[in-house]
This record gives sequence, C-alpha cells and structure tokens, in this order.
Amino acid sequence: MIRFRFLSPWVIPLYFISSTTPSLAQENLSAIVRRIEPSIVTVLAYDRVGKTIKQEGGFFISGNGDVITHRWVLEGADHAEVRTVDGMLYPVRKVLSEDREINLIRIWVEIPSGTAHPLSLSPYLPQLGERIAVIGSSSGPEKSASYGMVSAIQEIPALGKIIRVTAPISSSLTACPVVNMKGEVIGIVTSWSVEGKNFNFVVPSQRVLRLKVSKEISLAEWEGRKEETAEGLYAMGLPFFWKEDYDKAVSYFKKAVKIDPRYANAYFLIGYCNAQLGRYPDAFEAYKKAIQIKPDFILAHFFLGLIFLEARDRNHALEEYKILKDLDRNYANDLLNMIR
Repeated sequence: MIRFRFLSPWVIPLYFISSTTPSLAQENLSAIVRRIEPSIVTVLAYDRVGKTIKQEGGFFISGNGDVITHRWVLEGADHAEVRTVDGMLYPVRKVLSEDREINLIRIWVEIPSGTAHPLSLSPYLPQLGERIAVIGSSSGPEKSASYGMVSAIQEIPALGKIIRVTAPISSSLTACPVVNMKGEVIGIVTSWSVEGKNFNFVVPSQRVLRLKVSKEISLAEWEGRKEETAEGLYAMGLPFFWKEDYDKAVSYFKKAVKIDPRYANAYFLIGYCNAQLGRYPDAFEAYKKAIQIKPDFILAHFFLGLIFLEARDRNHALEEYKILKDLDRNYANDLLNMIR
C-alpha cells in the first residue's frame, strides 16, 4: 500500500537549496530593520470590559491604514486596536477581506493621514538563496528580527506554495513580514496551533495580494456572523487535517462541497484524506472531481497518478504523467520515477 503522509517525500519541493548565513549580512539586516520597523504593528484584541484577550503582529500595506494580520486574533473580540512602533494606539474599524485557508485577514485601522507606513508586496516568488529578514513587532532589533535565506519553495496540500527559510521563526514573529534586502515583502509568517503544537509557514506575498478589499464590515458584524460558509467549513477541517485525524477532517470538507460544489481544493483534500484512510475508490472520485473543476490542478493529477499506481494501473498512471509534463516537470518526473 502506498502511504501518503503530509509533508512527506510525496510533497515535492519545487526548489531546494542548502545554505548557511553569511556573516556580512548583519550590517544589511540592521538597515532593513530600521527601515521596516515603522510599518510593523501589534494588534490588540479586547473583551467587553477592555481586557486584552489576544495580541498578534501585523503590518501596514496601504497608506490609508490597511493592515494584514492573523484572523484568529480577532475571533471573540469585542473591539481591537493596533499599536504602532511609537507606542500610539489606533482603533480597528473595518474587516476588509480574509483568507481562512491561510488564517490571514485584512483590516482597516482609523489612523491620521500620513501616519501609516505601508510595505510593498512583491508579486513574485523569491529566488533560492535570496537573503531575507523576518521582522516582528517586539522592541529592540535583536529581539524583533531574524536573518536567513530562502532555502526552498514547496507545494503543500491545503496551503499551496509555501516558502522555507533558514531564519529562526519564533511565536513572536507570527503574522509578521518576511522581506528581501530591498525591503519588499516576499511572504508573511502564518501559523496553526493543533493541540498545543504550532505549525509555522511562510506564505508567499502572491497569496497576500489576493486579499483585496471586498467586505468593509465592522468588527462587530464580522464577529457576529454565524452562518456556515464553504470556506469556513474548509478552514474548520484544516486543524484536524494537520493532526492527521482524517475522518474528522473529511467530514468538514464534505460539508464544504455541499455548499460550494465548485470547491476544487475541498475535493482534493477529500481525496487526500480518503487515500490516507485506504478508501481508494472514494479518493479516486474526489481527485477526478477536483480535476474536472480545475483541469490544471497539479497536485490532484499527481496524487491521482499515485492512486493508479496503488491499483497497479500503470497505463492510467502514465496518462497522468503525460498531463503533468505540461503542467510541472518536477512532479511529472517524480511520478515517472515511481512508475518505473
């Protein structure tokens, strides 16, 4: 039996490099920190009596006060503020957009004109070996930043592309920007907590750029919504997916596709979970559905090829290889090696 394990060799690195940190970079790091720090904020969430219940990092992405942070920091909050590097506090007024799959949210902060210092988001994936800094909202550059290099870019089920870096990433750096030596944001640190264990990822800024202004609702309206959405159910299933409780996870993904029958990612994870549980016919149908919705779904083609290999159907596995050749040669070659 082929066993598909999350973050296993089946999850193919798109790029990989082994590197060490050059000593001379510390001088550049100090300059980058000084330039970026005014853009970094701490998001503070309060209960009804004004007690701080959560706090998280974040950063400005527009001059009118739009901030990117983790969406979980606002869950259960009565109101919220951001604290800038100079210690000033400004109220969170609107929720503009969110991406529950990667736990990020775009909010609007009421701040005087000219006070917000936005960071530039790169629309491109970084280069291997490119020097980067992870800059947080804590005081003191030695506490608020770490330096490293881009070591890999990987494709992960449920998340898409993520960036691996050699820089140490502590819990104090979540929701903080990863910048190149030009000061451009190439990614943001996001995390999930599952039964006390944290999973930290660097999500490319390409994904963050998708958080376009779409909602413009108050925090109270956002917090008060109780309706189930396909995206919300999908996100609820992800923590169970991380801890490999595939039965529980697949129940949420199935609910998601009932609400949105065109949710290709949910169908893909239904397939992935069923494959892990040895339910190969169910996995086959789910992968085929994901591909029907999204014909260029690389991971769905790859894992469908593995299902064919499990069934010892070499001819159909080769068909998936031929499709992958036009989509991604790394996945195509890896599947071909397994077929051989």
